[in-house]
Amino acid sequence: FGAVEIFTSAAMDAYAAGSWKCGTQLPWGAWGEDYYMTHCLDYLGVGRINDFGVLGDQLCTGANCFDTFVGSYHPFKNQGDWFKCWGQATVPPKPAR
Repeated sequence: FGAVEIFTSAAMDAYAAGSWKCGTQLPWGAWGEDYYMTHCLDYLGVGRINDFGVLGDQLCTGANCFDTFVGSYHPFKNQGDWFKCWGQATVPPKPAR
């Protein structure tokens, strides 16, 4: 759980088929959505892979907005900071000589 979760279609199929079990058999009432999904999918037997490289997170790993291998950047809480990072992340590559 954290700033971004990425699910395979197989994980979502398992969730669609078994989410009722999570809703009736887990004490989810005070959980946030990320904690809920982690525990529900664990409960349903869906495996997971931790890939901390997909997120540029200023709180943990650093948010290098120029890193084109990162799929998401976090946290940018105001519009100006977000657009600045987005602009850096979407700079077109320089043409080859």
